Amino acid sequence: MAKLGRPISVCVFIFFHLLQLFSFGVGDVLEVPPFNINQQSLLQYLSLGDIKIDLPALYVFGDSYVDDGNNNFLPHSAVANYLPFGIDFDGKPTGRATNGRIVVDFIATVGGFQYPPPILGMSEADKKTTRTGVNYASGSSGILSENGRSMHMNVLNFFQQVDLFENTTLKDLKSSFSSTESFTEYLSKSVFFIHTASNDLGLTYETSTSKNSPDKYAEVLVEELFQQLQRLYKLGVRKFLVNNVSPLGCQPFNINTKNHTTSCVEEVNERISIYNKLISNSLTKWQSTLSGSKFVLGDLYKIFQDVYVSPALYGFKDVNSSCCVDRNGARILPCAQNVAPCEDRKSRVFFDPFHPSESMHFLWARRLLKDSSVCSPINLIQLMQA
Repeated sequence: MAKLGRPISVCVFIFFHLLQLFSFGVGDVLEVPPFNINQQSLLQYLSLGDIKIDLPALYVFGDSYVDDGNNNFLPHSAVANYLPFGIDFDGKPTGRATNGRIVVDFIATVGGFQYPPPILGMSEADKKTTRTGVNYASGSSGILSENGRSMHMNVLNFFQQVDLFENTTLKDLKSSFSSTESFTEYLSKSVFFIHTASNDLGLTYETSTSKNSPDKYAEVLVEELFQQLQRLYKLGVRKFLVNNVSPLGCQPFNINTKNHTTSCVEEVNERISIYNKLISNSLTKWQSTLSGSKFVLGDLYKIFQDVYVSPALYGFKDVNSSCCVDRNGARILPCAQNVAPCEDRKSRVFFDPFHPSESMHFLWARRLLKDSSVCSPINLIQLMQA
């Protein structure tokens, strides 16, 4: 957990945190809903039953937090296509790096359509007819082209994901619309969900032979991110939800492999905080620069931080250990294949040493949808309706 200052500051922080939770109604423990829940039932479960959502599509870009199977089709890539991954996804591993559904699955259900399929697994026919969104995310990817190299992995970095959108979906799908105007309106109303930069700020930074200062490195990342978001804007995209980076210094892998004097590895979290502050300020500027655009910040760092401060309020009992076991019988490396994970998955923040559990993914979705303290300047429901 990031340092919160003097003891009195901690008390004040917790008081306002609790006040905020109860005012938004997100501090109540709400278990992950059933696997096959439909849109109306999920809206009622989230106390959103009477709202109207006219969202045409959800497009997903990013890394292993939101990859739903693209890396299955890449040779020499990081994959999560074996049990125990997917144990709660109807018992079927799909490539999602968790035990069940991921944040964008819940959001898609709220929107009333299928989970966005992985672009690399789609048939040519599906690419021409799927209007409800596509997933381009790739595990171990990031903003910079260096991601994946240190481990000799084949990944789709963010600019390559944008390339795929431009060269496949944009061209394939456009022909299915009756006019250019109707396609332009479709793109402008669709939500583009982005979660990237975790790997840039983690392994890629740590293994780089020529390190910039954290401040300069953050500037490089944000500038490159803007170049790609600007590309999407020029292609017709208008509604962006850009997540910041979670406190990776509190991941089970980091707290078990790096020196630290607090509950988390503060050096890592401080590096991330520099990037997060810059991205927050930049989104406001980009919205004023790109006419008609809406840039919304998903504050994933705060969502995790709130859980670390008050885990029981969100139904969590274990915030810092992996649910699955690695090949050495420990809980530090990726999950061993076909080895049963822990049984208390619903009350754990992490499923493996790097990735959140389905319960944490559901909380992430739930708070983005309803809570403008972690999704600003408007929440995700408001962005979907905009």
